[in-house]
This record gives sequence, C-alpha cells and structure tokens, in this order.
Amino acid sequence: MSKKLTGRVKNPYSKSFEAGIENLRDEIQLALQWNRPSILIAIHKSKAGQTKSQLTLEQRILDFNKKVERIRANEKNIDLIRKIKTTANRENIVFFISGFENTNNSSRDEVFRLLNMQREFFIENLIRAVFWLTKAEAEKLPHSAPDFWAFRHRTVEFAPTRD
Repeated sequence: MSKKLTGRVKNPYSKSFEAGIENLRDEIQLALQWNRPSILIAIHKSKAGQTKSQLTLEQRILDFNKKVERIRANEKNIDLIRKIKTTANRENIVFFISGFENTNNSSRDEVFRLLNMQREFFIENLIRAVFWLTKAEAEKLPHSAPDFWAFRHRTVEFAPTRD
C-alpha cells in the first residue's frame, strides 16, 4: 500500500542529527556548569554533514554566551595545542578542531602523536574541544593516540545524510 507524500520529504536521519547535536551540546553545557574539561569526538562520513553540524552546534554554544574558535590541522599546522595555548580567554571558548584530511599520512600521524603526548594539557587547563573527524580518521585515532583516545569524554557518530 503506497501513500502519496505531500510537502517536503523529511530527512530520515534528522532525528539522529538532532540527537547527536544535543549530545554534544549537553556535554558542553555540563562542562561549563561544572567548570570541567570536555574532549568530544564527532564523527561524520561526509564533509557536508560535518559543516552542517558545526554550524548548528556553534549556534547552540552561542546561546551559552560562549564563543567557538576553529583550529584546522594541515601540513604546516600540526601542533594544534600551541594555538590553544596562545588563545586568550580560553574559559569562554569551545574549540572546534578539524582539517585532518588536509594532512598527509605522516603529518597526520605527527598530529595524533602530539595530541597523545600533550593530552593532560586539555584536562589541566579545562579545555573544551570538539574534534571533528571522518570515519577513517576516527578509526586511526585510537591506534595512533591511544592515551588521548582514553582521555576523551564522549564520542558521537552522526548518521550519513541523504542530501
């Protein structure tokens, strides 16, 4: 039995998208409320989905009167923590860290190695950060940076969109 659809067809993953955003938002809200760090991993299959999620989550963070600072990894920017260390007013910022696809395998390994070695920095300095990863990057991270992986607070995997 078929039904005629009227109006716009809803994205079958919209609930998963909203649930993922709310999970990240709730974790950030609790970190701010309890003055604690938060290392979050957000996994997307596509860059388009990642961009949409970042923009949506940024709006929710702005509702907390906090800012988002974007840090993009690339072959010339592998020490991501240096950028965080030099950012003023870190207690009012949530860092969005992405761009790992802009690195080659050896520089990506170096980025992950540095995160692994400096993982305590996030905890000791009450850093709130969302690492936006592709599925392949997320699969590599626990092997390349196992201690950093163990320090994370939450991992959210977004369902693929059908746009």
